[in-house]
Amino acid sequence: MKQRNKKIIVITVNYNNAALTEDCLKSFKGINKDGIDLTLLVVDCGSVEEESRNLNKKFPKVKFIFSKKNLGFAGGNNLGLDYAKKMKADFVLLINNDATVESKDFLQKLLKTKGDIISPKVEYKDKGKAVYDYGGKVDMFFGRNYHLSKNTNIRPDYFSGVCLLIPSVVLDVAGKLDDGFFLYYEDADYCLRAVEKGFCLGFCPSVKIFHHLSMSTNKLGKKKLIILANSHLRFCRRHLPVTSLPFYLLFNLYLRAKTLLP
Repeated sequence: MKQRNKKIIVITVNYNNAALTEDCLKSFKGINKDGIDLTLLVVDCGSVEEESRNLNKKFPKVKFIFSKKNLGFAGGNNLGLDYAKKMKADFVLLINNDATVESKDFLQKLLKTKGDIISPKVEYKDKGKAVYDYGGKVDMFFGRNYHLSKNTNIRPDYFSGVCLLIPSVVLDVAGKLDDGFFLYYEDADYCLRAVEKGFCLGFCPSVKIFHHLSMSTNKLGKKKLIILANSHLRFCRRHLPVTSLPFYLLFNLYLRAKTLLP
């Protein structure tokens, strides 16, 4: 008896960044789909630019959901997750619209990787030099997070929401992203919550994506710091011990004070 294809829905969120989203979608062209029923889904979060509003005309085979307002990264992805559940997807792949797939056997290798929430290797440029993201760690005193740039024996606390393959069973148990995080920390929060439910993280270094770092958020200016501070506080209240309260509040004040600088 022929085995049923695995149904994967790729979710990316667009907000007034049609060119980046177009590159992301094009990067899936030609990837190996053997054994996979693949759907590309774009959630547009209230874009006002004409290019974004008409992006669906360029990609008639891509599913589009248009939100009337900007729901942020978590809220936009949650609309996509609702659709994936309705369509009875076996897996969802969350990918930033400013990321592109670099490997043709990308999906097959992710599916074969041991673990529940799977991340590929993420590459980005820092001062023109290629840097790789091997997962994130959380400072349990100040609530700061940082990313591992080398593949070591250090076990990450979470993987970046830039690209995550999540099976439906994890979504059924751990739920969706917390849309109280408009931006930032939603990936760390989700991974920590999933691990608390008994799931484990997996890493696939043999395939990679390229991330145009912060291209989608640089337009926010100082507002980005306020959003970061709000998300930081929400995350710390949920995951850090009460003994860390004075430390993470101090760091949160520091983040907010940076908005006052010229």
